Amino acid sequence: MSSLSPGTHAFTAHGIRQVYHVAGTGPVMITHSGGPGVDSAYLRSARLEERFTMVYPEPAGTGDSGPLPEDATYVDTYVDLLHALADHLNVEKIYILGHSHGGFVAQRFAIRFPERTAGLALYSTSPTTDEEFWAVEKAAAAAYPDRHPDVPEARELLEYIGKFDEVTTDEAKTASLSAALPIYFADFWGRRAEFEPLRQGIRAWIVHLRDTTIDYRPDLGRITARTVIITGRHDFICGPMWSEQLHAGIAGSRLVIAENSGHFSQIEEPDVFLEAMAWLLEPDFATEIRSAFRRGDDDEVLRMAQAEVVRARAAGEPEGEVEAVYAMSRLALRAGDLTRAAALATTALEVAVRSGLRRLEERPRHVLAGVTRMAGDHEKARELYRASIALNEELGRTDTVTSELHNLGFVELHLGDRDRARELFETVRTRVFRDGYRAFVPYLGVAATVLAATEKDHGHAARMIGFTDAAFTALGQVPDPDDAEELASARTAAISALGPDTFSRFHAAGASLDATAAFGLAWLD
Repeated sequence: MSSLSPGTHAFTAHGIRQVYHVAGTGPVMITHSGGPGVDSAYLRSARLEERFTMVYPEPAGTGDSGPLPEDATYVDTYVDLLHALADHLNVEKIYILGHSHGGFVAQRFAIRFPERTAGLALYSTSPTTDEEFWAVEKAAAAAYPDRHPDVPEARELLEYIGKFDEVTTDEAKTASLSAALPIYFADFWGRRAEFEPLRQGIRAWIVHLRDTTIDYRPDLGRITARTVIITGRHDFICGPMWSEQLHAGIAGSRLVIAENSGHFSQIEEPDVFLEAMAWLLEPDFATEIRSAFRRGDDDEVLRMAQAEVVRARAAGEPEGEVEAVYAMSRLALRAGDLTRAAALATTALEVAVRSGLRRLEERPRHVLAGVTRMAGDHEKARELYRASIALNEELGRTDTVTSELHNLGFVELHLGDRDRARELFETVRTRVFRDGYRAFVPYLGVAATVLAATEKDHGHAARMIGFTDAAFTALGQVPDPDDAEELASARTAAISALGPDTFSRFHAAGASLDATAAFGLAWLD
C-alpha cells in the first residue's frame, strides 16, 4: 500500500512511531494540531479533502503515536518529525496547516526548510510566546465572563484555564481542556448544540517539554512560501494582534479575520475558513510575473504589470503596485533603457517607503543596483549591493542575500579585485549547495564563465557557457539582464579566442555536466 493511500498508516522516525491518516485528492497538505498534546481529529475536514490530499498525523505523545523523547523541545522536535513524514511520503514540497501550537511548528518548518514548503496556513497562532503573549491571554480570559453575564458556567470555567499545567494524568488533562473549551469559541453558549460534540470528543495528553518561549518575528522574512493567516476576531489566545504580526513579517501573506469566530474558525465559520484555504491554490501574482520574466515572455510581463498597477492602486495595496512597477523596471533593464529602468525602480521604491513595509524596498533597491552596475559605475554599485545585502539580512531572506553576493562578485571583478570576486563566488556556491537553492544553479555557471574569461581560460569559459546554457534551458528560463550581458561578453571573447569549431566542442562538453560535476560540490539538503 502506498504511503499516500487513503487510510491509516504508521512508520518510525527518529526512533518514534508516527501514526497518520490520509484522505482526499490534490496537492499534499499535512496538518499539525494544537496543544501541544491535543488530539488531531478536530482538524479533519471533508471539504479540504476535496482540494488537497490531507495528511493528519497524530503528533508524537498523542493518540497511537509513540511518546516524545525525554529531551524533546517545544517546537523543533515536532519539526524534525514533520520533515521525516514529508520524506516518508516522498513529497518534495508540502502544504502545511498548523493550528495554534501547530502554527509554531509550521512557521519553524518553513524557516528551516523553505525548499520543502509549498504553502502555509497559519491558523489561530502567533509568532511568539513571550511574556506579553501570556499576559494578553490572561487578560482576555479574565474578561470572558463579562461577555456572557447570563451564563453561570462562563465564570466557572476560568478555574480550569489555570490548571492545565497542574494536572498529572492524561485523563485529568482531557477533563480540564473539555471543561475550559467554551472560552475558545466566540459564542459557545448560543451555538452549544453545534460545538458540544467537539467538547465531548476532545482528547489531550500530558507532554513534557523544555522552555516554551519562542519568538520567530526576526525570522519571518525567511518564509518565502505562499502563506494565508487565519484567526477569529474573538480568539482569546491567538487573536488578531498576533496574526497581524505574522502578516507584517511574511511577504505576500494574506490575512483573514473571521469576524464571528474564536479559536476554531474552521468549525465556527467554515465557509470563511475554506475560502481562505482555497487561496493557497490560486495563482500568485508575484510568482506568476517573475516566472514570466524568467521565461523571457516580456509581452506577458507588461500586460500583467499594467493590469496589476491599476488594480493595486484602486485597492490601495502597495505590495501589488511595487511588484508590478518593479517588473516593468526589469523589462526596461532588459531592453537596455537604463534611464527608464532607474525611474521605474525609484517609483517602486517610493511606494514601498510610503507603505512603511521594509520588505517591499528590497526588489526596487536590487534593480537600482543593477542599473548602476550596467551603467559601469561599479563603485556606486558596490555600495548599493552592500546596502541591499544588509537589508536582506535584516529581513532574513537568505536566498536573496545569496543572489546579491553573486552580483557583488561581478562588481568586485570589474573593480579589479579578482581574489575578492573569487571568494564571493565560492561563498555563493557553498550557500547554494548547502541550502538547496537549485534555481540558482545557472547563475553559478555565469559566475564561473566570467571568472574563467577574466583569467583568459577561454576553454573553461566555453565549457561553462555550455553548462550555463543547458541549465537555463532545463529550467525554461533566460538569464537576468545584467547576467545576460556578462555571459554575452564572455561568449564573444571565447569564440574569438578559440574559433567557432573549438568553442562548439568545449560548449558541448559543458552542456553534458550536471551541477555536482561542474562544481565538485554535493547537495546538502
